[in-house]
Amino acid sequence: MTDRLTPQNATVTTATIKVQALTIGKKQVTLAVFRQLKEEPLIAEDGTLNGDPWGVVNYHPDKCSDDPEHLHVVWQNGDELRRSAVQMPEAGYHSHPLASLYITARIVDGTAHGPRSHPEIPDTLYLGHKTPQGWRYYTEPRFTIDTMQYRGEVSDSLREKWKRGLPVDAEFAEAFRDALAHADLLPQEASGDIAQHLLDLIPARQYQDTVDRLAELPQLFIAV
Repeated sequence: MTDRLTPQNATVTTATIKVQALTIGKKQVTLAVFRQLKEEPLIAEDGTLNGDPWGVVNYHPDKCSDDPEHLHVVWQNGDELRRSAVQMPEAGYHSHPLASLYITARIVDGTAHGPRSHPEIPDTLYLGHKTPQGWRYYTEPRFTIDTMQYRGEVSDSLREKWKRGLPVDAEFAEAFRDALAHADLLPQEASGDIAQHLLDLIPARQYQDTVDRLAELPQLFIAV
């Protein structure tokens, strides 16, 4: 019998006390075998799943028990098993395919500074935070929508304009708007703020809903 853990030879069995165990054939998976599973993200950038989750293992193979709250999920990627440390939504800022475009749009629209002038657009857009030594600027600016935290990249020139409170060149703004329109991310006839159109395309609750589903998975027990 091979000790290699695959979807073909691994099964989830239920003991008489309703404890579910991860096994290879009839043999319960050990900590050493579980550690050999490749770590790979289960949740994609858009908040959907990259594969089929099997269950949660209450074991921290990478000595991460003191890290922010997370789940260790066993999941299936094609014909192989993987493990993934899934971070809770409040534990950090997450990527999204449209996050960088949204941040750029806020800078282009001129809504990245000052008090809330557009009530329909969140004003929690962070370029950095203040420290006793001065401002610490983030490599990836951050924003929050409906309690979900996102991060995205912007060019050095745009970040510098943002830091200095300077308007974006009209030519850049027009080219940016045109590129979004040709990518079907902005209606050709759209006018006004660009950011609001992009905001409507970001499923703010997708990551939270996915994590909530994973938290309801059965706990899988492995042998010490």
